[in-house]
Amino acid sequence: MKMAMGNNELAHVLHAVEQVLETQVRPLVKLHGGGVALVNLTGNGVVELEFEGACRGCSLKSMTYALGIRQKLLPVPGVTAVKMDGVRLSQAALDRVEKYYGGLTPWVGIASPTQ
Repeated sequence: MKMAMGNNELAHVLHAVEQVLETQVRPLVKLHGGGVALVNLTGNGVVELEFEGACRGCSLKSMTYALGIRQKLLPVPGVTAVKMDGVRLSQAALDRVEKYYGGLTPWVGIASPTQ
């Protein structure tokens, strides 16, 4: 079982997550009239997000989450999971995405913020 992060480590992860969102996610979803809000970062590294604007009703929001947002945030050191309010995908579906698209992203930029 992973122990909760301390305040300094949590602040570092939070900053890294916000950087990825601000530079690699929000500019792209904004083009479609949408947005992504960071709702919470748990002490165990779970990033909780929600779509804003046009993304809330978009029929492709599950793909945006699974192939774009989730793949951009999982490589951030300290992030253990990424959850999106309003998107319901099974762990099996997420595992298939990781198997076939892991390390790749259909979006501009690199898959990992550490590369």
